[in-house]
Amino acid sequence: MPFSSLLFLSGFLPAFLAAYYLAPTRAKNAVALLFSIGFYLWGAPTFLPVVLFLGVLDYSLGHAVARAPTPRRKRAFVAAGIVVHLSTLAYFKYANFFVAEATQLLAALGVHHTVGWDPVVLPIGISFITFEEISYLVDVYRGDARPARSLPQYLLFLMLFPHSIAGPIFRWKDLEAQLASRNHDLDRVVAGFGRFSIGLAKKVLIANSVAVAADAAFAQQPGTLTARLAWLGAAAYTLQIYFDFSGYSDMAIGLGRMAGFTFKENFDFPYTSASITEFWTRWHISLSTWLRDYLYIPLGGNRGSARRTLLNVFVVFLLSGFWHGADWTFVVWGAYHGAWVVLERLPRVAALQARLPRLMRVALTLLVVMVGWVFFRSTSLGGALGFVGAMFGGGSAPAADAALTGQFLSHRTAAMLVLGAVIALFPAFRPDIRTGPLEATLDTRRGWLIAAGLVPVCLVLSIAYLTNSKFSPLIYFKF
Repeated sequence: MPFSSLLFLSGFLPAFLAAYYLAPTRAKNAVALLFSIGFYLWGAPTFLPVVLFLGVLDYSLGHAVARAPTPRRKRAFVAAGIVVHLSTLAYFKYANFFVAEATQLLAALGVHHTVGWDPVVLPIGISFITFEEISYLVDVYRGDARPARSLPQYLLFLMLFPHSIAGPIFRWKDLEAQLASRNHDLDRVVAGFGRFSIGLAKKVLIANSVAVAADAAFAQQPGTLTARLAWLGAAAYTLQIYFDFSGYSDMAIGLGRMAGFTFKENFDFPYTSASITEFWTRWHISLSTWLRDYLYIPLGGNRGSARRTLLNVFVVFLLSGFWHGADWTFVVWGAYHGAWVVLERLPRVAALQARLPRLMRVALTLLVVMVGWVFFRSTSLGGALGFVGAMFGGGSAPAADAALTGQFLSHRTAAMLVLGAVIALFPAFRPDIRTGPLEATLDTRRGWLIAAGLVPVCLVLSIAYLTNSKFSPLIYFKF
């Protein structure tokens, strides 16, 4: 049940808010957990028992780790939990990929045998849930957090519906205190609803509109694209994925705010970054920091030689790409970003970057990111390479320009491309990283007037769009 669906807006959300705020304080967590289970049951009913089982297992292992008498026993419990969680993720997310690759390898070796395999359906949110379960065990092991006081409390952390299907990635130590006690007041509800409405508009009005141009471009055979159309398609997808995912994060943060929670920001205007390294401190922040704390540092971080540090960086990005999807295009995308971050850490390259004006560095970084998004969006490596070739002058079919101009340059699409570019790139729109853009503006009387006018417009236009258009799922649902 996506947040940007009429069913959620007109049914689930009002029912939740009514039940939640009518319930006494002691019962609010129970209401949130019941609605979260129902929310997940609607989207992935067959996977719900697996999530509940893993939650019970994680809760039990967390207490076992805390009670273990020796470090060796603690490590054994943590390792067992990590193996179970990664095995579950591997089966549901990567089994189809490995079976397909094995079949192709056998065919290449002359063994024409079809593997008897029923494709596994990917449950929504499994990647995010797995990372949260692992971080819980590791934090308890490190002494950075205490085990959950009760199983329902831990299940609420794991399944809280604002984040359960597409993040942001939570950490137990960041939400433990809020799960036990938090404030509920009208200001939080108003601010949260405003943040939700802005996020809804980013997803529905901007991302869904520019998706028309992106889909039209990537649906073409690479040889039929001119450079102009390829660049328009790449730019459209660059805006689509940002407003799609950051809009969802805004909605999740707003929903949490309405329930009294304060979630960390997940985006910080990544397209204004002056390097790929900086980009990854601004894009999907909850994933970047998770990979740093639970993968990069355990690999050795920067504690070894310069070469080992660069290798650690590259491995993290390579695995990040594979985490995003079971396809070689994602592996290449991860390796591509890893190679750029490694390159930026070389002294000569770093010195060269430092001499360039920031505006030029931002433009070059955005160019690198756009090329990377082509691999992320394409369905095959051959298609991605052909698309990139068209971007840099490899296309040779000017007739395609006329055929697709109407789709690229419709009034709505063109307007949203321009508006999206302004919002994504103009530094003045940067939100307060601690409290969010809406709450930052509400500190002033002028801010109240702006928010009071902007939020209703965003909400009304978004609902009108949803009423008269086909449903467009969140891009990150499939990860």
